[in-house]
Amino acid sequence: MRLTLILRSLLLALLFLAGGGASVLAQPGYYQQRPQYGYSQPQGYRNPQAYPPGYYPGKLVQPAQPQQGFSIRRLFGAPEEPPPPSRKPVAKPRKRAPPPVATAKQEKPKTNPTVHVVVFGDVLADFAGQGLDDMFSDDPDVAVVRKVKAEGGLARGEADDWPAFIRETLDGGQKATVAVVMFGANDRQAIRNGEQNLELLSERWKDAYRQRVDGVLRTLQERAVPVVWIGLPPMKNSKLTEDLLAMNEIYRESVQRHGSAYVDVWPGFVDEDNRYTATGPDVDGEPARLRTNDGVLFTKAGARKLAHFAGTDIKRIIANGPPAVAAQPPPANGAVDQASIEAALPAPPDPATPASLPSKPLVGPVLPLTRPEVAPGGALVSGAPKLSGDHAYPVQRAYRAGIAPSARPGRADDFRWPASQSQ
Repeated sequence: MRLTLILRSLLLALLFLAGGGASVLAQPGYYQQRPQYGYSQPQGYRNPQAYPPGYYPGKLVQPAQPQQGFSIRRLFGAPEEPPPPSRKPVAKPRKRAPPPVATAKQEKPKTNPTVHVVVFGDVLADFAGQGLDDMFSDDPDVAVVRKVKAEGGLARGEADDWPAFIRETLDGGQKATVAVVMFGANDRQAIRNGEQNLELLSERWKDAYRQRVDGVLRTLQERAVPVVWIGLPPMKNSKLTEDLLAMNEIYRESVQRHGSAYVDVWPGFVDEDNRYTATGPDVDGEPARLRTNDGVLFTKAGARKLAHFAGTDIKRIIANGPPAVAAQPPPANGAVDQASIEAALPAPPDPATPASLPSKPLVGPVLPLTRPEVAPGGALVSGAPKLSGDHAYPVQRAYRAGIAPSARPGRADDFRWPASQSQ
């Protein structure tokens, strides 16, 4: 009996210690602060000022913990997987309204134009035609017609390919007041001459290429169509630029020999040091990009500037008509017309008539020193000097654009400071 009571007492003591009673009794002042309960106090009453939160007499109450569900991983001691991310509804982005479609400007068709500018050539001629079309867009009497082959050229195919194409175009009903010609973009290649290939820019190549240029000019002259031939501009590649310079000399010589107009566009696409530049002033004098990234083709502003150079001769031909006297090409066989030479020479003096010497006046005419220089015929000297080579560019730039040549280092007009920069 006593053994049973002892066991029960030990069991109650163990349960008391496991329930946290020892920690409560160990707190200082527990017995002094424990309230005295009376019969009027409800069961389970505790004084909130005498006990810390979560206590009542004899037991520490822990805050309620959320109950976790059953987990096999937790039962065997494995780490828990992270909870899946909350799947919030993703708001779909609003569809933006599509931008307005860029529509090309509808040009009013020109009805019954009186002037037809026909453009022949390769891809560069196509850009020249675009610029001319833009330049004459407000003139209802001028129509620009492009008869170009982007991949074509004078060095490709047979010598009569382009003359035959021009004859077929003009004889097929195409009216032409003036013809604008531009070649060279695809002509840096050997010319096939029978069974031989003529090397680029060799003497035989130049002769064959000059004959093909003459063939185009001769075909247009046979149909009384004045020609404006546009020269080639500089390119980004320096080797290509050197070759185009040699080709420009062939164009210039042939065109001037046939009495047509040659347009030098080189100054419009170089900087002040006569080097290729992709940017420059447009036709309105504003800075603009003139060439594309490949250094060969033109932007819209560049095509407009290209046409601006040719526009002067085109407008002159439209206003005044073709030149009254056109130079005739030399005979193909190299024979010299003796009658033409004798007609061009002045008649010899008659030996029977004594030569009379003009009398010298005692006093010459009074000439003011500030008077402009005049020609022997009395007309003002207004024509541009005919120069060629490296000295032509700065003179033409000074006459056309009014820009003085840059000063050379060490010269009297070199005003850069400090002076060490000019050495």
